[in-house]
Amino acid sequence: MHIVVLICTILVIAEFLMAPVNLWTGRTLPTFRQFTGLSDRVAKAVFAPVKLVGALLIAAGLLAPVLTYAGCAVVGLICVAYFICLSRPSGRDRQGYLAFGLFFALTVVVFPGRVLG
Repeated sequence: MHIVVLICTILVIAEFLMAPVNLWTGRTLPTFRQFTGLSDRVAKAVFAPVKLVGALLIAAGLLAPVLTYAGCAVVGLICVAYFICLSRPSGRDRQGYLAFGLFFALTVVVFPGRVLG
């Protein structure tokens, strides 16, 4: 079980460390607009830093487990925010649901895994 939690933790950290870079450089801004309907400014000023904080908290949680809980909460809330945006009629996109569903599921594995581990 510890190996599974560690793999899920690494995947979440990797995604949420790279996602802000991709938003700041503009690489994934078209997809962000498609999924959320929000502006580039919101992506760069709100979503990117929050994703980075979540990843850093989970990474720091490898040394201090209590930080993992905060990181999982941040990542989970980001995924929920995307689900809310995707639920608008013009925002429905299977790719978006799949991507954020996957990372939400990984976060759900990481949180109890760290609590019980």
